[in-house]
Amino acid sequence: MEYYVWLQLCLTQGNRYVTKIFEAFPSAKAVYESDNVTRQMLLPKSVCEKLNNSKLSEAKKICEKCDALGIKLIHYHNRNFPEMLREIDNPPVVLYVKGTIPDFNNLPSICIVGPRSVSDYGKKAAYSLGYRLAKAGFVVVSGGAVGSDTYAHIGALKAEGTTVLIMACGFSVSYLEENRALREHIAKSGCLISEYPPDVPVNRGTFQVRNRLMSGLSLGTVLVEAGKRSGTLITANHAASQGRDVFVIPGMPNMKQYMGSNALLRDGAKPLLDTSDIFNEYISRFSDKIDIEKAYKEAPKPEKVKNNKKILNVTLSNQAKIVYNCLNKQKFYPDDLNTGLSSSDLLSALTELEMEFIIRALPGGQYEICK
Repeated sequence: MEYYVWLQLCLTQGNRYVTKIFEAFPSAKAVYESDNVTRQMLLPKSVCEKLNNSKLSEAKKICEKCDALGIKLIHYHNRNFPEMLREIDNPPVVLYVKGTIPDFNNLPSICIVGPRSVSDYGKKAAYSLGYRLAKAGFVVVSGGAVGSDTYAHIGALKAEGTTVLIMACGFSVSYLEENRALREHIAKSGCLISEYPPDVPVNRGTFQVRNRLMSGLSLGTVLVEAGKRSGTLITANHAASQGRDVFVIPGMPNMKQYMGSNALLRDGAKPLLDTSDIFNEYISRFSDKIDIEKAYKEAPKPEKVKNNKKILNVTLSNQAKIVYNCLNKQKFYPDDLNTGLSSSDLLSALTELEMEFIIRALPGGQYEICK
């Protein structure tokens, strides 16, 4: 394994020479043991210099740290490496995994993306899509960011389905602490995937490199919302260049949050008017894996609160039940609730209650109980 980690350190993530290298060499060890003359026949001088100057010792340390942290490493030639990633122009050499990686080779998968500052409609759309797709048997892929990603993941978790979170940094990095509980939950029921060693921090470039994995692991990518300069358009562009489907929820032409989305529709993306548009696209290929009836039969029904009397929904998580039982004002801020939960668990619980239409978010971070 250390040879594959070594090769990834030399090439860096997203390198377009990975496929070419493995067409010429049967393994990363063969690359390591090759002579410079052979390397120069295949690769640019700058890449050869990195291969010549990089030591195996650093890769060994990374492997040892991953073993100590319970991080699994899946290399390009491993049988568990998703074939879908071998098909893209710049596949990863190594995947770092927490949890159990789904059988992407035999299961339908969809990526759901959208902005961090997503509208109320977008929140419900991401949650509903995540829920129904997971119920039907799809693997739901997203990036774990606040906003659309979070709602898509939580919807899939609520459906007790499989969701995969692709990270833009290493697992040991302190990043987006408010979603730590979400990541821990996903690692238990699905998996977290990163292309980066444990200590690599996040930056603007790592997000762009990460996005190609999100689309590459998916049959199609759904854009919940996308403004004219939205970062989610990068994932859509990756999907299109990889030959994957791009689905877009249409929006009013005069609304800023849909300017990018509608532009994609104009350019040929598939309009997504209902989850059935996705089901119909792939049911013939995965007739034994997609259960459309289950997706609609078991869809969550919105709860209503009458006269502020608490109605305990048995489908709520324990954290959501705790928050639910603390609701004693029509309008409230999270800090008003004496729940004893961590800030990340509280956010996750509030999100769940919002998606059940028990509460709704108001401007300024306030919430109110739905009438």
